[in-house]
Amino acid sequence: MESTRHSEETYREATNMTTEKRSSWWKRRHEKDKTADPKLYSPIKKNSILFVVAIAGMISPISSTLYYPALVDMQYALNTSATAMNASLSIFTFFTAFFPLVWATFGDRYGRRWIYIISFFISLVGSICCALSINAEMFIVFRAFSAIGSSSAMSMGAGTIADIFEPHERGRAFAYYTCGPLLGPAIGPIVGGYLNQGLGWRSIFWFLSIVILLLWLAIVLVLPETWRASVDKNANQDPENQDPEKKKRGFVNPIGALKLFMFPNIALTVSFTGMLFFVLYLNNTTFTRAYTLQYGFNSGIVGLCYLPNAAGSMLGGILGGRLSDKTYNRNIEKAKADNQPVVAEMRLGGLLFYSMVLLQLLSFVAYGWCIQKNVHFAFGLVCQFFIGFSLMYPNVALNAYMVDCFRKQGASVTACNNFARYILAGIGSLISTPINTALGPGPLFTLCGGLMVLFSINLIIVRKYTKKWAAYRESRAV
Repeated sequence: MESTRHSEETYREATNMTTEKRSSWWKRRHEKDKTADPKLYSPIKKNSILFVVAIAGMISPISSTLYYPALVDMQYALNTSATAMNASLSIFTFFTAFFPLVWATFGDRYGRRWIYIISFFISLVGSICCALSINAEMFIVFRAFSAIGSSSAMSMGAGTIADIFEPHERGRAFAYYTCGPLLGPAIGPIVGGYLNQGLGWRSIFWFLSIVILLLWLAIVLVLPETWRASVDKNANQDPENQDPEKKKRGFVNPIGALKLFMFPNIALTVSFTGMLFFVLYLNNTTFTRAYTLQYGFNSGIVGLCYLPNAAGSMLGGILGGRLSDKTYNRNIEKAKADNQPVVAEMRLGGLLFYSMVLLQLLSFVAYGWCIQKNVHFAFGLVCQFFIGFSLMYPNVALNAYMVDCFRKQGASVTACNNFARYILAGIGSLISTPINTALGPGPLFTLCGGLMVLFSINLIIVRKYTKKWAAYRESRAV
């Protein structure tokens, strides 16, 4: 008996030591992450973080398109109307526009890691409840719940990139980060269509729940805390700013990020990117109807027809990000040689950057009249490739530019951008069918191209008054 008792005690002691070692290892690892400079992480660690953040950024866009092909089946299964099902799409989009502001405000003040963990747990619960929904009301409520959670990465991702990458490599990082949000809407209808066809509409949300669970585990295991508190440069004028912890304990305004719209260069840039998403979502919504009703394709084939736009978007995003880094580095070298200050606007400009506006006009006009004249469907798909390419090329550079302007508020400035983009995207989706019916695709997409040309004037103004914007930011100590 004594031998058995001794063996049990020995086993417990060994088990406790092993547990303590594991706990100690986990604690040491995260304590090290809290003190290390994120910009000095190894390339492997930076790329691992970038991969996780890009996948996180894909969840919200893929969630919004995954059940497009199942809308009719869900309408009958939940015994509701087409208007109610469309409302679930609009609610998701508008919540995606608003809640990144809240997450960003807390993330720029208290850190990123726990925001990711909490928000994607909320998204997981929302997706599971969507799969279990017994009526339209329950489904809409938990679609909103899911949007609240998954929307965090729409702003927090940019903050994380600003934390770990230097400005001269940030364009490349943003290019790969945006691949997730661009790939999501492309593969969503394809995956959702075949899941619905084979296993029913609930399988779509079980699939989404599994993906979010795996992502949540990756966040817990892989993603360190990259945010670091910093003291304001005017701390000597305001004693409160000398204590970051004291500052953190103050009141947090959940929509405080909107104050960044007071900076004219941000307002002008966001107006352009907002209009970009307006025409993009208007294009995507009318595309399904055109290729279903006009060309007679089924939902699976229509989903595949989204691939040219997605391929163009990814190529434009990656190329735009890489070339914006080259433009930035070249302008920095020139400024240093001339003893001039380095400013964020050095990322913008160049013949190729501005030529994208002309390509947007030509692509939209060509696509609209191809549909209007009912030419072979392949011509429209070629136009879709160039629409995606021309829209995403400047979009990535502008995202990186805004973060360069507010490096310590990267999540907040991106949340402002997302707020404008997804509000206008939701409006574009809502009005797409009636405006397409009223004008016809030819005039409608000619108008879209014209709007992009008109709002491109904003970019010229931003680039022209570089010194003015830099001086204004300096005066506001950001």
